[in-house]
Amino acid sequence: MCPKVTIPHGGAPPAQHTASAHDLHGLLRQYWGYEHFRPVQEQVVRAVLEGRDTLALLPTGGGKSLCYQLPALALGGLTIVVSPLIALMRDQVDHARRRGIPANAVMSGMAAFEIDNVLEDAALGLLRLLYVSPERLGTDAFRGRLPRMPVKLIAVDEAHCIAQWGYDFRPAYMRIPALREVFPHAPIVALTATATAAVADDIQHRLGFRTPHLLRSPLHREELTFWCSRGEDKLARLRRITEHVPGSGIVYMRDRRGTVEMAAVLRNFGVPAEAYHAGMPHADRLRVQRDWQEGRLRYVAATNAFGMGIDKGDVRAVVHLGPPPDLESYYQEAGRAGRDGRPSYAFLLMDDGDALRLRQRVEAGYPTTAEVRRTYQAFADTHRIALGSGLHEAYALDLRDLARRCDLRPGTVLGVLKALELNGDLVLSEGVHTPSRVLFTCSPSTVHGLRLHDTRLGPLLEVMLRLYGGLFEAPASIEEERIAQLLATSTNAVRDGLRELQRKDVLRYAPRTDDPLVTLMTPRRDAQRLTLDPEALDLRLQGALERADAIIAWSAPNTPCREAGLLAYFGQGAPKPCGRCDRCRSVAAAGAPMAVDGPDAELLRWERSEP
Repeated sequence: MCPKVTIPHGGAPPAQHTASAHDLHGLLRQYWGYEHFRPVQEQVVRAVLEGRDTLALLPTGGGKSLCYQLPALALGGLTIVVSPLIALMRDQVDHARRRGIPANAVMSGMAAFEIDNVLEDAALGLLRLLYVSPERLGTDAFRGRLPRMPVKLIAVDEAHCIAQWGYDFRPAYMRIPALREVFPHAPIVALTATATAAVADDIQHRLGFRTPHLLRSPLHREELTFWCSRGEDKLARLRRITEHVPGSGIVYMRDRRGTVEMAAVLRNFGVPAEAYHAGMPHADRLRVQRDWQEGRLRYVAATNAFGMGIDKGDVRAVVHLGPPPDLESYYQEAGRAGRDGRPSYAFLLMDDGDALRLRQRVEAGYPTTAEVRRTYQAFADTHRIALGSGLHEAYALDLRDLARRCDLRPGTVLGVLKALELNGDLVLSEGVHTPSRVLFTCSPSTVHGLRLHDTRLGPLLEVMLRLYGGLFEAPASIEEERIAQLLATSTNAVRDGLRELQRKDVLRYAPRTDDPLVTLMTPRRDAQRLTLDPEALDLRLQGALERADAIIAWSAPNTPCREAGLLAYFGQGAPKPCGRCDRCRSVAAAGAPMAVDGPDAELLRWERSEP
């Protein structure tokens, strides 16, 4: 958890603002440093301040967070933000604090004492923004304090997760309407990057919108060219992209091992590149991200964990070496190219076997009952979770070790965990760095006594008090290595000392972790009696296969226009051919009255030449 915002108990957040045009632009300038809103942002902000429930569809990089953060300042009180993306929540809290907006978060992986502290701050009116992972909405700690919270606005990020037959349904999102029961006058603003017309209607219905209200940013992006390339030698085609499209890029892979292999391939091409995936140590992920953003790396080979919350405008190419599971995922990932408005490309490299492999991957995500029971039992045994216990507890996940214990492939085990998540039994979180945290739970006089009389633990307490402020008020992030350096001892000795102080009820200590987490949403059950709803799973499987078929059809060689096909899928009117994609350029080269020159002409020659 990030350090607590520096507002003392009893202090006051910023004064409430009115919603005049002058004030809105003043707040935009004061807190964000912008003179103008991005397209649709101001419409969303004004609708929220008028008390209207609003669904906003804004593309990746379209500034969704401002659409609830600015109203939070204007309305006063507290805005609850529901989001499933832990890494993004942490970034949003950090960014808000740097702008002077009191913010904090409650999510998987936090210790109970940290959660209590954050929720109490929210109930006391010390926060403007409270980020909450959806599974925390049903906990006693949250529900008990909810009526005392001065809630003025409810924001739902990644709102497509509430659409039950959408592409990323999360059962915990079904708890959000209960917030409206407690705060009937607080408007809801729901935000997501993409949604079909049916999913948009489902979001508004399930969130209990008083009146349907949809604001949509146009998906059309003049600077972005969608290009599907078919052929057996994908690596030769990737090499041509790196040679003929200047600038930085991302190559998206579907698994962690693939990212490592692809980074090596890119380096063999002479392209500075590194892998990025959620299983890497936090320090390595930070280094790769920083080196890429600052230009020391030209390419990153990554899973879809890379890109969330990253603001790099000069990405010239996003390459997929095979189709993602659906067009929703593809558009979000492809949309990370060209955010600076300059010409950029989204490449999808296909071969004749991709369609079959995609359907097989989708079907593999829906395992048998025997596989589910075996995995669930092995996970419970690994963490020694007793029957009836573990509710809302978070446990580290070592996917390969769990697969070994189950004698199943890691992909199958991941499919089991996803199926249990869809069934409401658990929540699976990608690896997110959580720093070590400490909160003093005894009186200052007790600490003072230990500092004077305990020659072993006293120096540890002395150093911590010198390094970190507010340890008696809120959990503080600490670095055991830095403490060890000042004490001239080992990091393990510092950790042992902190654990001993916890046993003595002097403090509470939550060690850091980089591991993916599994949070149980129901008490641990008897694995042999564990069943999944077969009808619901079948419906979800059929929906997933339909979405897979949609991206396969969109990438087919006879599609009239790539961009027009995307816009049609998302229900944006009767689109016209873009004139830029591989299909439009092919038509132009065959004699239609469209010029083919520049980089696009070179791309078209690649398609017509042997790899």
